Amino acid sequence: SDFEGANEKVKARIQLLLKKNIPLTVENLRKIDIPIPSASEGQRRLALQHVDDLISMSDGQIWFDEKLETAGQLPPMDPQRSVTRVGIGADTESRADAQALRRIVEGMRLILSQAADMGGAEITKASEKQIRRQKAYLLAMHQPSGTGGRTLSESCAALLAASGGYLDNAVDDGALAGTEKGSSTIDGLLEHLRSSIPDQMREVDESLDMTNATKGIMASTIEAYLSI
Repeated sequence: SDFEGANEKVKARIQLLLKKNIPLTVENLRKIDIPIPSASEGQRRLALQHVDDLISMSDGQIWFDEKLETAGQLPPMDPQRSVTRVGIGADTESRADAQALRRIVEGMRLILSQAADMGGAEITKASEKQIRRQKAYLLAMHQPSGTGGRTLSESCAALLAASGGYLDNAVDDGALAGTEKGSSTIDGLLEHLRSSIPDQMREVDESLDMTNATKGIMASTIEAYLSI
């Protein structure tokens, strides 16, 4: 009865806990992010009663976490809660993002999500590689507030540097997201690309896509710069 006003997803999770004879303690509920029943929580649920419906309609939300922001991750995106697809109807022409990004970030969400679950796990060569790639992605995406944002080509370039493993050595050398060394690495790389391959960068910005030829040129330019 304490969860009578909860949404259907919360009710389903509560039923699952009861079915497995797991006590509905404050500690257990907090572990799976179920709000604790209280008068204030009831008021909050009432104010947000339509949020789940709106999320279901868009089905493409990005989840920002205050804990990640406090830890210095910018943007503080939680890959496990964020959803990458947009479901607005089969008869509607739409694109959730630029095609150029789709050609680069395939598998990124899974890598970030799996790496986030490795806390306390046994360290192996495979897990070290995955955590290194996670750090590279976080470095590529790190953008402090007030910096004005990046162009599409710059975002693609930074993510290509991470997905292609070109940032691995820099990460091992301490160039991490939120550090001066990390920011200097990415800023220097993007400046080099803007001056070295301006035509390819402009092509991505204008077409919102990336040909295999352009991707190859960008990748080789990134590799040459970061291997110096």
